[in-house]
Amino acid sequence: MEATMRSSLWNGVRKVKHLLRRARYAVLAPTPVSEAPRQTAVLLPAGLARLEGYTMSGARILEKQYRLGHDVAARQIPGDLVECGVCDGGSAAALAWGLGPGDRRVWLYDSFAGLPPTIELDGQFATGYVGACVGSEAKVREALATADVPDASTVVRRGWFQDTFLQPLPEVVCLLHLDCDWYESVMLSLNTFYDRVSDGGVILLDDFGHWEGCREAFYDFVQARGIKPLLERFGHTQAFWVKQRTHNRDYSGYWEIP
Repeated sequence: MEATMRSSLWNGVRKVKHLLRRARYAVLAPTPVSEAPRQTAVLLPAGLARLEGYTMSGARILEKQYRLGHDVAARQIPGDLVECGVCDGGSAAALAWGLGPGDRRVWLYDSFAGLPPTIELDGQFATGYVGACVGSEAKVREALATADVPDASTVVRRGWFQDTFLQPLPEVVCLLHLDCDWYESVMLSLNTFYDRVSDGGVILLDDFGHWEGCREAFYDFVQARGIKPLLERFGHTQAFWVKQRTHNRDYSGYWEIP
C-alpha cells in the first residue's frame, strides 16, 4: 500500500512539473519559425496509399512527407515546392498534397535518364547505381493528378541540374526536397535553392542516411555557410530541418517533431 501511494504521489508530481513546463513555454512568445503546430490531428487522405506505386520510399515515408507539407501550410510559410530528383513523382505528390490547394507552384527537376556519374565522395557502392532510377514524366503527372495537383501549377524541368538550374527559377521556396543521391547533385541543389527558401521553410534530404555523398554535401554546405541546422531524422535515411529554427522547446511533450 505504501509503495502504491509513493508511486501515485510521484506520478502526480511529474504531471504538475510537466504542466508547469508547458505553461512556461506558452507565455513565451514563439517566433514564427519555431511556432508550435495547431493542436488538431492531421487527417491523412484516404488516397495517399495509391502513391506507393510512384515511389521507392514506402507508405510511412509518404505519410511523413504529407505531414511536412501540411505543417508548412499550417504555419503559412510563403513560397513554392521544389523537388530535385523526382523519379516517378510519389514524394512530390505527397508533399504537394500536404501543402493543399492554393497558388503555390510545384517545380520538379529530374534528368529522367537515371542517376549521373559519381565521384569518390559518393562511395564505392554508389558506382553500381549510375544510370539507375530512371523516372517517367508520364508517371509523375499521374501521381500529381492523384493528389489533385493542377497540371497548370506544375513546372517540370527535364535534364541535368547543371543545365536546368540555368533556366528561370522560383523566386521563393517553402519546401525544398532533395532526392538526388550524389554529392555534386546535392551540393549544387543546396547552393542554387537554399537562399530562396523562406525562413520557416523545410529542407528535406531524402538520402542523408543512405548515401555517403548526400551526407558529405550537407556537412560541407553548412560548414561553408557557417550555419548549424537543427537536424531531424525519420526512417533509416530521411533528414530535414526548418530554416532558422534554433530549438524545439515549443514542442515539449510532443513525440514527433513536425
